[in-house]
Amino acid sequence: MSSKLFFLILFVVFISCKTEEKKHVILSKSFENYVNWIYNDKLIIIDAYSCENLDSVLLLVDGIVLTGGEDINPLMYNDSSNLILCEKMDFRRDTIEKKLFDYSLNNNIPFIGVCRGMQMMNVAHGGTLYGDIPSEIGEDVTHRNNGEVMHDIVLSSTNQVYTNMIFPQNPQTSFIDTVFNVNSWHHQGLKKIAPGIKVIAKSHDGLPEAVVMDINIHSFMIAVQFHPERLGKDNLIHRHIRSNFLHAISN
Repeated sequence: MSSKLFFLILFVVFISCKTEEKKHVILSKSFENYVNWIYNDKLIIIDAYSCENLDSVLLLVDGIVLTGGEDINPLMYNDSSNLILCEKMDFRRDTIEKKLFDYSLNNNIPFIGVCRGMQMMNVAHGGTLYGDIPSEIGEDVTHRNNGEVMHDIVLSSTNQVYTNMIFPQNPQTSFIDTVFNVNSWHHQGLKKIAPGIKVIAKSHDGLPEAVVMDINIHSFMIAVQFHPERLGKDNLIHRHIRSNFLHAISN
């Protein structure tokens, strides 16, 4: 066998192996709904919260998802007055998620934030939160009521580069609708918006419901206040965000 043929075969084998490599996605804290939403047979999903060697695992990561959960400690955004408004908090989780956000930002790792995850994206980048929506901005929109509720959100951006990262085109019109009905289960929300974060959808009380990091800062960093993982596999937003995220980590 000639040396040229040998190296050609070696190259083909190398490319084939690279193609079949599985991608690694870290969930800040793993829950079944998120795993079922993101998973396919080309992914390895890792739970950061139970990981004892997170720094080493981050070297393998291809995508990061900050999941929903407890309130964020308001001392992270220097607002001690919000302490009395907070419910359950988890300082260890705050620390883990700040590390995951920073790693994504510094290394351009595809990123999704969901509910608490959207709040952490804003806080970790220099923004603040409302400690309790009903007592601070009113009850024109019910964001939770002893559990999950549904309400409309409205696009606040006309820039399709950003809106298409989260919201799908209407299959009948080939345009992105301006109003979407989503699920909701939270009592805190984004107040001061961190630099570089673009709000692309709001609820009718003005609360941010979907944000995207400026693509000049990060190529795929998105977050939503609602829960796409619980909207169901036939929901277009559920499918669209998942598809865009998997495309981002494959590239």
